[in-house]
Amino acid sequence: MKTVRVFLALILAACLLAGCGGNQNSAGQEADNSSDAQTESEAAESSEETAEAGQPQPIELENFTSGTIYEEGEYYFHIDSMEMTDESYVITYRAATDEQNYSGYYDMRLTINGIMFHEDDFAFSGAGMEGYTMIGGGPDRPITVSIPKLLLSHVGIEEVTSVKFEVGLGYSAQGSVYEEVMIEATVYPGAKTEAADAFPEPKDDAWVLLDNEYGKVQITDANYWVSAADGHIMGITFHLLAKGEGSGNVGLRSIAAGSWESDDSMGDYGCSLPPYMRYFRITLMGGDDPAEGTDFSQSVLSYYCDAGGLEELSTTLDLSGLSNE
Repeated sequence: MKTVRVFLALILAACLLAGCGGNQNSAGQEADNSSDAQTESEAAESSEETAEAGQPQPIELENFTSGTIYEEGEYYFHIDSMEMTDESYVITYRAATDEQNYSGYYDMRLTINGIMFHEDDFAFSGAGMEGYTMIGGGPDRPITVSIPKLLLSHVGIEEVTSVKFEVGLGYSAQGSVYEEVMIEATVYPGAKTEAADAFPEPKDDAWVLLDNEYGKVQITDANYWVSAADGHIMGITFHLLAKGEGSGNVGLRSIAAGSWESDDSMGDYGCSLPPYMRYFRITLMGGDDPAEGTDFSQSVLSYYCDAGGLEELSTTLDLSGLSNE
């Protein structure tokens, strides 16, 4: 682990040296250089503070599908494999922690191709356990986390090109959680590529709910929400991506097709505008079943946008022929 840290430190030093150019002639360019230098200085200070706190610094690894991400004392995080199956993208890992004579604590957040998902979007299994939260199996007990291909397809991901792990290792005692090690590692199954716009091509312009200086919110896909008992349509589930300046919110009010309206919501309350790409899922449900033969091709979605001022808006979507999942 110490070798990895030295290697990373050398890379950081090389990057900082590569970023130092000659003096520019214009005052504006000089100001930009000063700003860049200040940013680099602040980054270096932050890096030093992280190191002094005993925390591992963020790392990036190319052509990575297996290997040890972190190992220090009893704290351990290792990837056995990363591969796409017929149903899911499956990551097999091992995690361990110093329980401090209490109970071990683990947490994991995954960002796929630059998109942050919910912590409970993926299924974990192993060590005789299953669930939607991280399971720490130990150095000799591998755990798998399965990321459904269907979920990835809802946001336009066909191939996984990067996975960012944010892992907390520690212990819980007397109702409190103590994260002793926080790991941030971005790995690329192949060569690292330049960050691309994670917003897929919209099905129609009407599927973009917000796109201005405050941020962007786009419906990337939708599916019918049906009754498990008789298969009747009970609502519509919307899959959305959002990114912005860190403030603002977009929320869905109701969906109407002909005389049928669904205005009760389940899932996320709305889409915030964080400075990173975020996945949201909102189901509009409630009311009676739509009449047989209801035309969903001219469905009217009512929503609000609270970014620079509250607005009540609507858009017409073609929601005919959706899948049920």
